[in-house]
Amino acid sequence: MRLRMPCIDRVGLVRDISIILEERKINIVAIEVEQEAIFLECHGVPTEMRQELIEVLGKVVDVHKVEKTRFMPSKERAEQLDAVLTSVRDGILVVNCDGKIIQCNAAAARILNLLDGKITGEKIEDHLANNLLVSETLKTGFSYRDREVFVECIGSYCVISTIPLKDNNNEVIGVVAVLRDIRDVRDLVQKMTASLPVDFGDITCSSLVMKELILQSRRYALSDSTVLIRGETGTGKELFARALHSGSMRSQGTFVPINCAAIPETLMESELFGYEEGAFTGAVKGGKPGLFELSNGGTLFLDEIGEMSVHLQVKLLRVLQERKVRRLGSSREVGVDVRVITATNRNLEEMVARGAFREDLYYRLNVIPLTLPPLRERPEDISLLAKYFLQRFADKMRRPVNGFTKEAIERLQEYDWPGNVRELENIIERAVNLVDGPQVHPEHICLGRIAATKSPLSTIQFETYQSLKERLAEAERAILKETLKRYRSSRRVGSVLDLSHTAVLKKMRKYNLVDV
Repeated sequence: MRLRMPCIDRVGLVRDISIILEERKINIVAIEVEQEAIFLECHGVPTEMRQELIEVLGKVVDVHKVEKTRFMPSKERAEQLDAVLTSVRDGILVVNCDGKIIQCNAAAARILNLLDGKITGEKIEDHLANNLLVSETLKTGFSYRDREVFVECIGSYCVISTIPLKDNNNEVIGVVAVLRDIRDVRDLVQKMTASLPVDFGDITCSSLVMKELILQSRRYALSDSTVLIRGETGTGKELFARALHSGSMRSQGTFVPINCAAIPETLMESELFGYEEGAFTGAVKGGKPGLFELSNGGTLFLDEIGEMSVHLQVKLLRVLQERKVRRLGSSREVGVDVRVITATNRNLEEMVARGAFREDLYYRLNVIPLTLPPLRERPEDISLLAKYFLQRFADKMRRPVNGFTKEAIERLQEYDWPGNVRELENIIERAVNLVDGPQVHPEHICLGRIAATKSPLSTIQFETYQSLKERLAEAERAILKETLKRYRSSRRVGSVLDLSHTAVLKKMRKYNLVDV
């Protein structure tokens, strides 16, 4: 039986209530005094006595009324706290000043692999060797925020924050430790930073060779073996790597791409494998996970693998064989479950022959070879890709362009595309910027290599000896004249030659080309 008695607080009020209960031989289980109310919990009160007890207690001086209640205040607060702790995804550990755990929610038990979670009353060091920064917070009173800590019992890292609990005298009487599973943190980062997933159905093609390659790649996606993607620059190696990830059992995991040629060798090792706090000058406080850890459960794409130094090749080979990584400055190895996809446009066999690439790593990476054909070997895809890029850029720039003339398509088909699909994409983007009407004409398509072979410089005849300045001026005049003939607009000429409109007008006046 639980009762709530709104009242005026006075000396002896609790004694008067206790006397009434003692006379009736009713045991008091708990009594709590809140502001302007007394809460009473009694057990074993006979049913026939309850109403009479309520009436008698209501006659006590300064007791306004007596009513039944479901919870004692402390019990209600405990239920509310338990509901909050159960609902949050973060793990919560509360430790008192003696280092004993007085609260552990289900999420903390899950993160720390404590099956029953019943560790309240036990010393934290009995379960966690490094105390999750709790000891430091108890000693210093300083809190830690989002620090990565290696937890021995799970063999992995957790993200930890600690908050000191202080009494009215500002003395530390306990610590609240907030734990986040490193996998949850990585999932959040992935959701916030990841680009849209790419499926094999998103790869635009009509050629038989590409259709067969995509069909073959769909089977490769189901495997966990390493893939080595070969192909010239601009053929879409990363696009295929993303599609392989999306079509695999790891599609819900993280896809982490890195260009081995874009990062200096001195930084590459720490980027791949991570580092501990103090591992080197400039190391981030708390350390940093490497890309292998960040892609755990997902896919790591190493582009331009041929640019990796021999030193890092040795470490990469060890990770692929052992499935464990060791951060710089650490003595611990962390298990990782990562599928590695690599890509290169270099001749790795030749590099192996001259000792620039390790032979054992080459065989380890080349388990599943995938070679992407250049665009010139699949000419039937050129017009299809051009129309796809035209629609995309026209929508993006809000330009009323809806197609190509027959001559424009022929101009695209005649080109050998040394830059492959990436070059085609860039040329179509430029054409959309240049075109005024609804269709792209040949003069809107600026092909680099063709322009070079048919350069107006080749028509210049130097009949007499000239200085370098004179020759450059004559070449510049010829380029301007030829470009003006094709585009018939100083603004278009400026866009094509990457000059401002004012600069073009000045050069036209300089060479008397205003009326051309």
